[in-house]
Amino acid sequence: MKSQLCNDYFLRELKHNRFFEDLNYIFQKIREESKKKRIRIILVINPRSTQARRAKKEILEPLNQFIFEQDGAKKVTVLKYEIQPTNVDENARGLAKILSDDDIMITIGGDGTATIGLNAVLLSCKQVKYYTVPYGNFNDIARTVKAARGGKVFLLEALLDGEHFRYALCYFTVGMLAKSTEIFDETRIRERLRKKKNNLFFSLFELFKWFLINHKASFIPDFTYRLIGSFKNNKDLKQGEIKRNYSDMIILNGISMAKIMRGGEYYRNRYFLVKTGRMQNIFSIGWFMIRSILFKVPGEKVEGCEFFFKKEDSCTIEIQAEGEYKKFSNVEKIEFRKAKEALQIL
Repeated sequence: MKSQLCNDYFLRELKHNRFFEDLNYIFQKIREESKKKRIRIILVINPRSTQARRAKKEILEPLNQFIFEQDGAKKVTVLKYEIQPTNVDENARGLAKILSDDDIMITIGGDGTATIGLNAVLLSCKQVKYYTVPYGNFNDIARTVKAARGGKVFLLEALLDGEHFRYALCYFTVGMLAKSTEIFDETRIRERLRKKKNNLFFSLFELFKWFLINHKASFIPDFTYRLIGSFKNNKDLKQGEIKRNYSDMIILNGISMAKIMRGGEYYRNRYFLVKTGRMQNIFSIGWFMIRSILFKVPGEKVEGCEFFFKKEDSCTIEIQAEGEYKKFSNVEKIEFRKAKEALQIL
């Protein structure tokens, strides 16, 4: 009875927390899971992120208080995993090694932290339930995870020259849009994001400035392609034809991209959206943005797609998964498909 009164008082006080809805949902699930069996919660956080201090106060402290004050606290073990200053893939592999069946993973941060968590779960091949609390600028992963609560999702997988590169819940891009995300590695940008509010507008403004300076560059070498399980014939893409002067490839799986562009519920099944285009001028990218914001990102619904580059034309390829950017040289083939196993959302 005393414990129940403490919990009721705690929840009333917590209503002032801007993440009350997320926290209340997590608390409910912890209660349900801990009644069945002993559970282990893996909390993933980046101590060097722009929102680390706020995350500790708003999420970590209330979560710890709830766990240790509830009746079933002895059935709950909490481990904290701190993101290391290396890269997405090394962090994901390191996190995967500590996961076990029936773990509950909760990432606290932006899309970068969430990407590490998602990749770790699939790399581990363990039965892990996943959730994330959003602390980033765009939070596309958190938005999709929230829509899929209690269900299963199918992530995208990217392979370069037949080798696994990365998983993504919401989207991949190749070319200009991918390369533009490199600005968020600049010290000036990161310090501004750490100290100020209205970070979404600031981020979009910086991306627009980058576009004005760099849009005339060459971003994707000539390519041919193959669509698998295509629902219709895309006028823009005729299989077998050499495509020249394209700036972007967009592979979309989640309900949003860069927060403001609308996607779909492709994550619920084996299909996803593919879009290629020449968006090097202000009119083409402007029209694409307007359509994507007011309606949906245009493209073709497929089960898989492969892009081929001539060996003699192989050059640098920029690819990003949900804002996490990486550069590759001498790539001859990029393949996108759905991951073989679904992921369970808490």
